[in-house]
Amino acid sequence: MAGKVYVFDLDGTLYKASETVEKLVDAAVVRFFETKLQINKKEAVELIKSLRERYYYDADALEKEYPFSKKEFLEYICDVDVSSLPQDEKLNKLLQGIPNDKYIITDSTQKHVTDVLKQIGVDKGLFRGIFDGHDMQYSFKCTGKGYEKFLQKYNLSASECTIFEDNGENLRAAKELGFVTIGIGGKISAANTRFCDYVYNDIKEAIMPAEAIFCD
Repeated sequence: MAGKVYVFDLDGTLYKASETVEKLVDAAVVRFFETKLQINKKEAVELIKSLRERYYYDADALEKEYPFSKKEFLEYICDVDVSSLPQDEKLNKLLQGIPNDKYIITDSTQKHVTDVLKQIGVDKGLFRGIFDGHDMQYSFKCTGKGYEKFLQKYNLSASECTIFEDNGENLRAAKELGFVTIGIGGKISAANTRFCDYVYNDIKEAIMPAEAIFCD
């Protein structure tokens, strides 16, 4: 059955995009370059801006231009305080009620997933697997390779998976591989909505109709 396996992004999807968490991650990126290169904050900000003009992900620049590993970088920037995120008992109950297999796929780390799920009150045991940036070998979702590695690990086909995601480029990559795509939140550009089979403002709004369509 098409779309019967539910695959969830984490940040901005299982919880609404948080400026607090995003700012902490951005600050961690700056701090990483400050510390590792022994430069000041202004220099770090300018360097990051320059790198982002040449690379889609900050991590892509590291092993090409600096003696730092992507693993070290990812673990550093994802180790942030998520205590500002609100509990979401309703989401946990909705997920409990879905009989379909459920997975999380994220460009971040296993630790970050664990921290977020604990904070928002979602049972980690509801998911058959959590696939992170390390599992992708840093070939992130927007390239399509992260999704391909996910499918290979869990012996799944794209056509049997429904992806819930807030990032337009990630939705594009998933759609091109054959996923059923559900866009979440208001950050998806008009150009990228064409890669969405459905679009909802909130994950809970998305789960209820999806359950009716895709659950056995």
